[in-house]
Amino acid sequence: MLCLLSVVPVLGCSRREPVPEKVSASVASPVAAGPLAALVPSSDAPVPAPSALPVVDGPALLHKIRDSGQRGVLVNAWASWCDSCTEELPMLARVAPQLAALGVPIWLVSVDDPEGFPAAQALLQSLKVDLPSLGAAPPLQDFKVALNPKWPGMIPVSFLFDSAGKLRYFWAGEVYEKELLPVVEGFAAGKHIDGMSDFGLAPGATHGAGHE
Repeated sequence: MLCLLSVVPVLGCSRREPVPEKVSASVASPVAAGPLAALVPSSDAPVPAPSALPVVDGPALLHKIRDSGQRGVLVNAWASWCDSCTEELPMLARVAPQLAALGVPIWLVSVDDPEGFPAAQALLQSLKVDLPSLGAAPPLQDFKVALNPKWPGMIPVSFLFDSAGKLRYFWAGEVYEKELLPVVEGFAAGKHIDGMSDFGLAPGATHGAGHE
């Protein structure tokens, strides 16, 4: 079943219920301590209300990936209200050390409404998921286009970017360990793995409006 992000046009929970987006007024962005503190929206992006998560827009995220010095970065977009996201997060935390050893850390990006970022962080703490975590700056449609214009609008989704910030692989839906590891290991070994797994096209699954 799909979790859908309701935007105009729609982003979209994958492999659960439409939720309207609430856009907060622009205020000063929080600056968090730690290695991802520089991930803040660019000056022309709407800035959400203060939260426990540092906030980032799409271009700033890609810039940070390029500056990370890593072989690549696996970005996972999720939300606290998405059941399949909650099911996927512990797996990501479990495989993160293995991927980090390959030079591919995992970064989480919450696509909750800005006022939901504290709940997102609380959920990560309850699941004992200790991974670099950010909040996506609205509007979510702009964030979606920056990461992958072909993102149909489902969450969770995962993106494998190389050191130049180029998208190398896209998992359009909840991914399992046996589907994730071979792709990242192949990428780290220098194999040509560019592609996409669209689990949202499985029998019985449907996308939200705006499917490209």
